[in-house]
Amino acid sequence: MLNFNLPSTIGGCLSTNMLLYGVGALAGIVVLGKLLRDSRPLLVSATKEVIAFQEWLSGNIEEGKEFWEDVVAEAKHKYKLEIEKKLEILQKQQEILQRIKENL
Repeated sequence: MLNFNLPSTIGGCLSTNMLLYGVGALAGIVVLGKLLRDSRPLLVSATKEVIAFQEWLSGNIEEGKEFWEDVVAEAKHKYKLEIEKKLEILQKQQEILQRIKENL
């Protein structure tokens, strides 16, 4: 195709490949800037939707977080009631055993 005979370095210290990468990146930024300027309404609309989705997601995460906090709190309360009931049963059993001992 095109046979360019480029030196491997420019001035002995700057790589030709790196210089070409830099020029290509700069050209890409310029072209991308012009393309984005033309599609600004589309970008604004898409960004608005992303923001709306973010707010919806954070709201749902908060609701889910509150739900699980309530579930954990309710489970702890029921567990505590269960333990108290078991303790009460054990105390009654001890009282009954004590009465049986006294009657013997």
